[in-house]
Amino acid sequence: MKPSHSGVLNHYGAEFILILAWLIVQSLIFYRFGIVTDFEAVKYINEAKNLLENGTLSSPNFWMYSTQIFLIATAIKFNSGFLSVVIIQLILNIIATYVFYKFIQKSANKTAAFILTLLLICNYPFQTFNTALQTESIFFSLSIIFSCYLLQLKKITLKNLSLVFLFIILIIFTRPTGLYFVPATALYLFFHFFRSFPVFLKLGIIVLISATFLYFLNAAIGSGGELDFMLPFRDESIICGVPALSYTHDIKVSENPNSIYGLIYYITHNFTQFIHLAWLRSKAFWGLFRSYFSLGHNLYLGLYFFPVYLLVLLSIREWCHKNRHTFLYCLSLVLITWAGVILTCDDWHNRFLLGMMPFIYILSIPALKRITDKYA
Repeated sequence: MKPSHSGVLNHYGAEFILILAWLIVQSLIFYRFGIVTDFEAVKYINEAKNLLENGTLSSPNFWMYSTQIFLIATAIKFNSGFLSVVIIQLILNIIATYVFYKFIQKSANKTAAFILTLLLICNYPFQTFNTALQTESIFFSLSIIFSCYLLQLKKITLKNLSLVFLFIILIIFTRPTGLYFVPATALYLFFHFFRSFPVFLKLGIIVLISATFLYFLNAAIGSGGELDFMLPFRDESIICGVPALSYTHDIKVSENPNSIYGLIYYITHNFTQFIHLAWLRSKAFWGLFRSYFSLGHNLYLGLYFFPVYLLVLLSIREWCHKNRHTFLYCLSLVLITWAGVILTCDDWHNRFLLGMMPFIYILSIPALKRITDKYA
C-alpha cells in the first residue's frame, strides 16, 4: 500500500525538518553578514535619527518606508540596539513561513507544502534581507501573511474587510511597491465576492478603488527626494543605479515627468526606446543572471529558480479551470511588479523578483500537486 502524504512526512517530522532548516539558514546568514547597517540601510538609519531629532523625515518619499524607519527610531530611542529590529524581522519571517506552509497544505497536500516551504526557507537571496536594516524583510513577510489571510477568506464582513484595508496601508508604508497589492486585492475581492452585487454598486467600488490606487501611485511617483522616474530612461539603466550610457539621452518628457501622466507621455513620445529597454529589463527580471555574479552564482540561480517557472507554466491550464481567483491575485501581483521594473529598472540583487517568489511558488501548486500525488 502506498503511504499517504501525511504518513510519509510525519515519519520524518516535516515540521521539525522545516524548523531546523530555518534555524540553520538564518544562523548561516547572521554568521556571514551580521547585522547589515551599510548600503541601503544607511538611508533608513539616518532618517530614523532625523525623525528623532526633528520630528519629521527629510523628504516626503521616505514616508513610504516609514515602517522600517519607525522601528529603527524606536530601537535608537530606547537603546535596545539594532539587534531588536533584526529579532522583529526574524519573528515576522517565521510567522510568514508558518502561514505559507499551512496555506499550501490546505491548497494542495502536505508533501507539496513541505517542498515549497523548504524552497522558500532555502531561498538564500530571499532570506539574506532578514539581518539587514532595510525594508525588504518586513515587506516580504507582511506580503505573505496578508496574502495567505486574504486568499483563505470565506466571506466578506466589515471586520475582515477593515483588516484587509489596514493591512494594505501597512504594506504600502513599508515599501512603495506595496501599492501593487491594491489592484491585485481589488481584483481578487471583486471576482470572488462581488460578482453578485448590483451593477451600480460594482461600478462604484471599481471607481473608488481605481481612484484610490491612482491617487496614491501618483503621490508616490511625485514624492520627490531621490526619486527621478525619467533618469533610468535618460541613461538607459537596466539595473538601478548602473547607467548603460556615459551620458544622458535626450528624450521627450512632459513638464511634470514624475507623475502617471509623465510616464504615459514618455512612452507615447519615445516608444522605440521604451520597447528596447522593456525587453532588456524583462530579461534581467526573469533571467536573474548578472554579469557581475560569478559563474557558480548564476548557475545556482538558474537551477534553483527556472524549474519553478516550468511548474508554473504546467499549472496554468488547471488554474484556469478552478480556483481562478487565487490565480488572478498571484498572477496580477507578478505582472504588476514586472511592469514596475519595465517602467523603472531592475535591482542589483534581483530583490523585485525575490519579493514575488512566494506567489510564484503558489502558482506552481497544481503541477507540483500532480507530481506529489503520483509519486509520494
